[in-house]
Amino acid sequence: MPTRRRNQVDDLFDTAEAVPDPSARARGKRRYRTARRAVFASVILAPLNVLGLILMFSIVLNGVENTGPGTAQVEATQTGRTQAERSLEQWLANDESVFAGAKITSWNGTSNIEDVEATEQDIGYQLMTHDFTLHTSDGVYYRAAVRTAYSPSKGVKVLSTPTVTPLAPSAVADWEPTEPTEGWESTGASASTTDAISSWAQALATSPNELKLATRDEDPAHMYSTLTGVDVTSVSIIQASSPVSDSGEMDSSTVVATVSVELTDANAEDGDGGASTTVQYDVLVRGADTSAPYVTAWGATGSGTGLSDYENAVSLDGDVDDPTTSRSGPSDGGGETAEPAPTTEGHQ
Repeated sequence: MPTRRRNQVDDLFDTAEAVPDPSARARGKRRYRTARRAVFASVILAPLNVLGLILMFSIVLNGVENTGPGTAQVEATQTGRTQAERSLEQWLANDESVFAGAKITSWNGTSNIEDVEATEQDIGYQLMTHDFTLHTSDGVYYRAAVRTAYSPSKGVKVLSTPTVTPLAPSAVADWEPTEPTEGWESTGASASTTDAISSWAQALATSPNELKLATRDEDPAHMYSTLTGVDVTSVSIIQASSPVSDSGEMDSSTVVATVSVELTDANAEDGDGGASTTVQYDVLVRGADTSAPYVTAWGATGSGTGLSDYENAVSLDGDVDDPTTSRSGPSDGGGETAEPAPTTEGHQ
């Protein structure tokens, strides 16, 4: 009877002095994968680490620089302003001063800034002058300067009483600056345009509904605010202009006019000679080449060429609408993109 031969592997396990753990091979593979991942990660992260070190040194260096005179100047400007203004107020409060009753109307910044380096005997500090504008009880304006010193460890020190000097004179009488007119050409206001501007001005001091009708704003969500407690007594046109296209063609349907409006007290009794005030506006007129032009927007003097239709309207939800695309700029011929005027038979 033939005998079964033993497996050589079994013989090895039987005769071996030390039998290896079957899981040793798996552990070796895991170590190899871990090492390979570590090497791969180090290759990827090495440039990032270098970049991080560069950024860290940059931050450190910038931090060192920020502790120098630059930061001291910013801090001294703010802190020194408080101390300088308090000193100036106390000086003005002196009843025996010829400037008693004067008011500080503005702080105009600092000037004459000078850094004093530290020595073996004293610390470093910064000198600066705080400039203010004074308005006296007589209606005269002056420049007041207060000299201060600042040190981070010592604080702010006011060095002297204020220096008061007159402001620079106003412009010479014969200088007549004008607004830029590029892309616009002066034009006379027709009688119908003048009537439209007068109707708008009257509505501006009447009621929001009247003002909305005057502008022909058909958006039901729009509302307008009006002047209160005043009456419009007269309206005059100072100047008017229309946009000109790149080809030199004038858009006579659009007019921007600077107008003067005279206001009086609405509560004043007739014949008592109440106060009168004159104000100016820039207004945007559409349909100026028709018999029924109308004002669609208004603003401060100088804003006329940048006005857009119904930009004064406020939505009922409280949000101001974005300016419309029908801006009266010279590049698009002004009012060429405006919505056509609705028919208003019998409407004045």
